[in-house]
Amino acid sequence: MIFFGIVLFAIALYIWDRKIPALLIFFLLLTSGFNLIPEEMTESLFFSKGMDYAIVMLFVIVVIDAFCIKGYLKPDRLIYLYLLFCAYLAVCIFYNKFITGVGWSEIIRTCRYHFLWVACLVFRSLSKARLEVLLKCQFLVTFFCSVLYLLQIFLDESIFNEGAVSSVELFGMKITRFYNQPDMLHFFVFMAIYCNPYKGMVKYVTTAILVIALLAAFHRSLTGSFLVAVAVGCMIQLPRLQRIKILTVASVVSVFVVVFAGYMFVHSRTFIDIQRVASGNVVDAEIDIEDLQASTFTFRIMHLLERNQYLLDNPVAMFTGAGLMTEDSKMTYSLFDFDVGLAEELSGQTVQLDTGDISYSVLLLRYGYLGTFLNLLLFVYLAVFFYKNRKNKYGLSSFLFLIMSFGTSFFSANLIMPITFVLPLITYCMIKKMEKPVLE
Repeated sequence: MIFFGIVLFAIALYIWDRKIPALLIFFLLLTSGFNLIPEEMTESLFFSKGMDYAIVMLFVIVVIDAFCIKGYLKPDRLIYLYLLFCAYLAVCIFYNKFITGVGWSEIIRTCRYHFLWVACLVFRSLSKARLEVLLKCQFLVTFFCSVLYLLQIFLDESIFNEGAVSSVELFGMKITRFYNQPDMLHFFVFMAIYCNPYKGMVKYVTTAILVIALLAAFHRSLTGSFLVAVAVGCMIQLPRLQRIKILTVASVVSVFVVVFAGYMFVHSRTFIDIQRVASGNVVDAEIDIEDLQASTFTFRIMHLLERNQYLLDNPVAMFTGAGLMTEDSKMTYSLFDFDVGLAEELSGQTVQLDTGDISYSVLLLRYGYLGTFLNLLLFVYLAVFFYKNRKNKYGLSSFLFLIMSFGTSFFSANLIMPITFVLPLITYCMIKKMEKPVLE
């Protein structure tokens, strides 16, 4: 009941034109109390996560605004693409409910986060000045959360919601690796670098803390994607002639690297196992249990290929997805028998549908090829929009964030995490409110 009260309070603030505090509460709910409130505290009869309360709050706000603001629902190109995805999703839901027999509660649980794209309507109803204040407040929150995240390492004690924990050796010291990074860190680290709301010493301190917090997870894929994104940012800001010279040299070097790495890869045991998984012969693939526990890239590729093979063996699933049932549904283990996947802690069974290791396995299984394409099209549209507006500081930082997001999507489930697309919607609306955004 406490969280229902918080939702009602936030809606009241929004109606009283205290929209920034109201939206900060929205993000508080969306990120499980900025990663500080355990899911057990937000569970109730119909809700399991803070995100559920955020969705209810967003729905009420949109309904109120739609009646009070003229032209509120007027679509733009992004909204048209979203409506196209929603049309597909409606067909997918109809098929799952009336043909496959999936229950409404399971369908809602698996699809509900897509509604959060509607936050674009709320953000575009605010002035550019208010959106900048909202971003600055969230930036501050993320900075303090990053300090707490780094404090975990020094204390060797988890402060945020529990996540996976391991260790890494650095300069002969054993350092604890916490995977529970602040949800908004990845977005605001680029804002800190390219459009920091502060100047002078405060700017350097906030940037350093956010960058260190990102690197302190010791994720090789995250670090690599971040460095690539920063390199792209530096390249974009160079004069055209210098860009051409650097790209030419990089292309030549890349050819040699790719040829050498490709030769080594096709002669490896990993390549043979991946071929077997791709052909549906999973049993003969030699998957080491240590690889499973370490969640290596080989494991991720095998995980994706095995799910993709299911779609190839079931043509209807290519277009409607394999199902919108939840992982704990009785239907899940009667329909699927995947071998590649992490073991469920209590039962020891292979997790069939959910994974935090790669975004595309989940998208393909849930929505098939067509749904995955339409969902990714929304992200691609935002990336193209931000690239066209790269001379705008918010456009550049948001574009680089999406570059990193696409890079890490092969190593995490970030593309199905709402915060990955909700935050860029703020800068999307900001840029469109500026005098001469590049829209086409």
